[in-house]
Amino acid sequence: MYRDFFKNLAEKENGKFYFKDEDISIGMGVRSPNVLYKITFDYKNNPISIINRTGTAYVGIISCELNTTLQPIEFEINNTSHIQNLFLRKKSRLKIKSDNSNINYFLTKNDCINILSQIAKKENFSPVITCKFDGVWKIEAKYHLEFDNWIEPIEPIIELCKNLIDEFEKRIANISEKSYREMN
Repeated sequence: MYRDFFKNLAEKENGKFYFKDEDISIGMGVRSPNVLYKITFDYKNNPISIINRTGTAYVGIISCELNTTLQPIEFEINNTSHIQNLFLRKKSRLKIKSDNSNINYFLTKNDCINILSQIAKKENFSPVITCKFDGVWKIEAKYHLEFDNWIEPIEPIIELCKNLIDEFEKRIANISEKSYREMN
């Protein structure tokens, strides 16, 4: 089932699919499963990779290295805990932090963020999604896979990366708030 999902997603994105299923020794004759699903593809000359590892670690990482023609803006998206949400009564389970009000506005209005927030409300999905410069600009989403439908957030995160690439390509995130909102 999962293998077919990743294989179909790779075909849809015109990318490459890698699969590895092996047991690894964790000592004293004990073996643990280690399953790796990986997809790589490009969107407008920006390489995107999806790695989901189950077995010894249940981790999902989706990363996109941004090319130098874009004008990225730094941000971070993470989860509001269930307890915080009880007191704050926010519509979204995801918190967006950026010094740039235009990227905050863009992300708040983005459909993919709303979908990811809905997943976080019903599942134990707690991503950390960042865009930052560390030698190169990169969008990266990290999350654990310890919830029932752990493949559900993959496509919205990919779509979010594509939306951000399209937005950064416009090179308008640093204009005045008023002008930005009139354009969007």
